[in-house]
Amino acid sequence: MAEMIHFTDCYASSFDASVVRVDGSAVELDRTAFYPEGGGQPCDRGRLTWSEGEVPVSKVRKEGGRVVHTVVGSPPRPGELVRGEIDWDRRYSHMRYHTAQHLLSAHFLESHGAQTTGNQIGPDRARIDFDLPDLTRDMVDSAQGMVNWWIDRELPVQISMVPRDEAISMLDPRRTRIDRLPRSVKVLRVVEVQGVDTVACAGTHVKNTGELGVLRVTRTSSKGRGRKRVEFVLETQ
Repeated sequence: MAEMIHFTDCYASSFDASVVRVDGSAVELDRTAFYPEGGGQPCDRGRLTWSEGEVPVSKVRKEGGRVVHTVVGSPPRPGELVRGEIDWDRRYSHMRYHTAQHLLSAHFLESHGAQTTGNQIGPDRARIDFDLPDLTRDMVDSAQGMVNWWIDRELPVQISMVPRDEAISMLDPRRTRIDRLPRSVKVLRVVEVQGVDTVACAGTHVKNTGELGVLRVTRTSSKGRGRKRVEFVLETQ
């Protein structure tokens, strides 16, 4: 399995690696900082460069324990030493929106018992679906106000690798369904927003809520009985 650099350093925008396998336009590396699509977060994009060439990385996905980088153009050869460079603006936007999603999900769970049933993050907006029978304007205003208060407090965001048995005792089962994780997963990556939310998550996040800007809910809608969608943007102060 490739070393996932972003697991421990979300701010890594470049890295060195060796090419393990090439299959057409699919390139596998021994280590990578590219985030593969998953958990509602899109993949990173960027490029790979080496002594004889350079190719854009257009898509990154996981296949079991493998991370596959789809490149445009002639790929490097197996064994080649390459330099990976992340599209930082895209990555950092995803980091901000993913952390904001955790805050909004934490608020709705704590205040209304509403679990997050789905989410989708983009570079300039995001949406969350909640298991919620009703959603009023007052509820939205309260959520927006609370999240922005947490942002203003500049709460630290910490990432740690926690043994599964220990994680079971510290994680809220309404936020992390550990029972759905394969028993082969012995260590969980836990993201904690100090005093607000602790959840197992593989996504990329900022170090401090003060990096988020101002959250503004742009739209709400019903996606079926007992399912409400909240869409939001992050605006710079």
